[in-house]
Amino acid sequence: MSFELFVARRYLQSKQRSGFLSVITVIALGGVILGVAALIIMLSVTNGFSGEVRSRLIGMDAHVSVQRFYDKPIDAPADLIDSLAAYDISAAAPVAKGKVILVTDDEEMDGVFVWGIDTASFSQVSDLPRHLRYDSQKQFHLTPEDGRKPGIVLGAYLANRMGVGLGDTVFLMTIGNQSLEDIMMGGISPKIDAFEVTDIFESGMYHFDDNFAFIAIEQARQLLRIGAEGATAIHIRIDNLDEATQLRERLSEDLGYPYYTTDWTQQFPELFEWMELEKWVIFIALSLIIVVAAFNIMSILSMSILIKTPEIGILRAMGARSGGISRIFVLQGLFIGVFGTSLGCIVGLIICTLQDRFQIISIPSDIYIISSLPVDMQVTDFLLVSSISVLICFLAAILPARKAASLQPVDAIRYIM
Repeated sequence: MSFELFVARRYLQSKQRSGFLSVITVIALGGVILGVAALIIMLSVTNGFSGEVRSRLIGMDAHVSVQRFYDKPIDAPADLIDSLAAYDISAAAPVAKGKVILVTDDEEMDGVFVWGIDTASFSQVSDLPRHLRYDSQKQFHLTPEDGRKPGIVLGAYLANRMGVGLGDTVFLMTIGNQSLEDIMMGGISPKIDAFEVTDIFESGMYHFDDNFAFIAIEQARQLLRIGAEGATAIHIRIDNLDEATQLRERLSEDLGYPYYTTDWTQQFPELFEWMELEKWVIFIALSLIIVVAAFNIMSILSMSILIKTPEIGILRAMGARSGGISRIFVLQGLFIGVFGTSLGCIVGLIICTLQDRFQIISIPSDIYIISSLPVDMQVTDFLLVSSISVLICFLAAILPARKAASLQPVDAIRYIM
């Protein structure tokens, strides 16, 4: 053990009867532990909420989507999907999208986004089946059976607003894809199809739950008049979300005109940027707890210098250099910082693990959809918080250490009795 480390360790252990230095050392240590644990917990909770939002938004929509310019239909989606097999994707599904008017028996009317889906392939690229409210097997029932009407799945908020439920009949009306000549000669002739509500989905995202309806792709092709085999988009799912942008760029380059490709990062960029900004604001705000603990460290070391001034003078008279005296007090600050940071990380890890496994803190599921506080611990957060905490404690120790190093031996031992 080096001379500076030995002395620093002894200085942290008060020999005074009151034990004053030991008490305030524990207080400063507790401040570091509290600050680090609070940062770890809040960042993990923020990651958890962000992950929930992202999984619900992206889970409902495509990781990567291929469409044609000007919203023109894709005439041969099966051939395009076959060509996508050369890329590293998990699944692909054709989708027929459009805007229609939803009408109920009570003459309630509103515009909605309707997606025509192939039930088998769409289940592989979307999490929609997991959010179905009534089907215990989480399967779509959209194709007509036994002479019944074709099925439709509505969002929970949309169904509630329109006053419809399971088994009710609704009508989809569209006037799209009519030529100007047909309109001039015969007037506007809307196409109206009847559907039976076979299920309701509740994803937890208002954007989807209040505006979207899903029908079979065969009925969507007839309703939107896009051809017997057409589709308006190809939805692609991949294993690693972080590779979505790279895949989009490759597809854009390989497919070229008339196709264009988008990925999930372009769907709600403002929302994801806001969540990332919120995380940094929380990090900066809670870092003030560690800054307060750093001021306590400065106070401890300053008082320690006042009490140990004669001993510092003796050390200097015995040949200790000013750099060695400075390192003694820097090591004290680093000890408090490293030990407090380590305990804070352990406390944060334990609390987050308990919450993740046992859902100790619950939240109202009717408001937040999820029933407990989500946590997502990331190694980068632990490393960042630990580095910042130790750095703040190190900087807090420099000023008192320089003051101790500037003491002259004669002045330091002048008042020794």
